[in-house]
Amino acid sequence: SGATAEFYRSRGMQNPPEFGPLAAVTPGTPGGLMTILAEYGTMSLKDVLAPAIQMADGYPIEAQTANSIESNKARIKGWKYSPAVFLTHPGEAREAPQPGEIFKQSDLAATFRKLIETERAALRAKKTRKEAIYAAQDRFYKGDIAEEIVRAVQEEGELFTRADLANYRVRIEEP
Repeated sequence: SGATAEFYRSRGMQNPPEFGPLAAVTPGTPGGLMTILAEYGTMSLKDVLAPAIQMADGYPIEAQTANSIESNKARIKGWKYSPAVFLTHPGEAREAPQPGEIFKQSDLAATFRKLIETERAALRAKKTRKEAIYAAQDRFYKGDIAEEIVRAVQEEGELFTRADLANYRVRIEEP
């Protein structure tokens, strides 16, 4: 809501920057994916997220991704929390993971587990599969996950707020 033309002009910019905190937008992918699953899927969020959690817990990183991290390490260092995740060998000539090295994203796995925990609690409360998935979506956009996202991004100077997350809505459109 704060990313207005007037805001960017007041900072001497014609357009929002391509990278950095002022380029960030409200995350729509989680909501879109959970909406698709709730409305058109048949599986649980737990089953759908299981492979992603397995990878976030650690997998042998492929060369293309490892090399991309290395070639973008200067940009990664511009973010407070990213180097600890992506630059696993700080201070070495190659700071990114080596191809084949076990790469972990523990915070991502923990976030996925929180979504599953919310789905499970909703199902125990006799909610439908669809309602349980939407409960997880609400936790992402309105609960403790949203609170942590906003805390971290505002430390970096980003503009979106708890209200921006809470007001985010997925719109299903005809193709």
